[in-house]
Amino acid sequence: MMNLAGTPQLDFAEIARLVNTNYDVEVWGEIEELNERDGQRVLKCNILDGKPLIVRLCAPIRRYERVLSDTGALLLLSRGGFPVPHLRLTVKGERAFQWQTGCWAYVLDYIEGEQPEMDLPTLNYIAGLLAEIHDLVHTTAEYPGLVNWLEELPVSIERAERASLHPQWGKIAREVAESLRSLPDLSVLPLGLIHTDVHEGNMLRTSDGELYLIDWEDAGLGEMVFDMALVLGWNCVWPKNTFIALFGSRLPDRYDFDEEYSRAFLHAYQKVRKLSEQEVNLLGAAIRFVMGWFASRDIEREIISPGISDGLAITNWAIMRSVTPLWERKLAQWALETAG
Repeated sequence: MMNLAGTPQLDFAEIARLVNTNYDVEVWGEIEELNERDGQRVLKCNILDGKPLIVRLCAPIRRYERVLSDTGALLLLSRGGFPVPHLRLTVKGERAFQWQTGCWAYVLDYIEGEQPEMDLPTLNYIAGLLAEIHDLVHTTAEYPGLVNWLEELPVSIERAERASLHPQWGKIAREVAESLRSLPDLSVLPLGLIHTDVHEGNMLRTSDGELYLIDWEDAGLGEMVFDMALVLGWNCVWPKNTFIALFGSRLPDRYDFDEEYSRAFLHAYQKVRKLSEQEVNLLGAAIRFVMGWFASRDIEREIISPGISDGLAITNWAIMRSVTPLWERKLAQWALETAG
């Protein structure tokens, strides 16, 4: 059964029965819904005589092949000893089960922890971890699940162009569309296993100090520098003293890249995996792409449901437009100087 938004309604008793049957456990107490976005739900189940489990209910539009790619990344990484959530296999040895016809779900061990602060030690650790993960596989023969992020570039441009007609978001959306249209060819970038959404909200530090990278929902084989672009754009910048007034708020409209943080991240990454010439030269363009992609998505969400992005639509647009030719040259220079 679907609700008015087209999302399947939850029958928690049925979810508990499916988890019990597929994983030979006994769910007890109330199931807690931790998150819901774009049709996907994340639930926490307490287990009798065992640790809690996370149940990820995939959106109806998520094909089984994509679910296999998501869970395949988790299997590969957990078997390699990387700090990621442990994927539970069903009693039949399968990675996922149907929770409604055509709707897939999978189960992870629950990780108790807190979101870390992205200080320099954490930044350095994440840089090295990403470099190791990126270097695991590089071809579809090694890992068949492709992210195909660049295939969404035309969609992002169209999304921004539609939003350009909006009375409040129009000017910003037009700038996003123009920036995305002006990107150089990024298809020359080398591929590896990427996360696609690296930020503090997708990290958990446990009580014993171990740092986990979670939410591998859109992982797969993709341009490795895009993961780096996310960290540089979201964690290695400081707002300039210029602002945009929108919806009664004053938000930064320009950012500068912090040299200490940027160089530290690039150095820690390249101690494990040295960037290629293409990655060095296109580092700035990669930041413009990922920030423009997120900006176009978040602007569309804001038009439909005002306030849903919690300011990220503006932040991603502002970081995107901050990558000027001067900053592109500086980022490339820092990447070269930290490769030794």
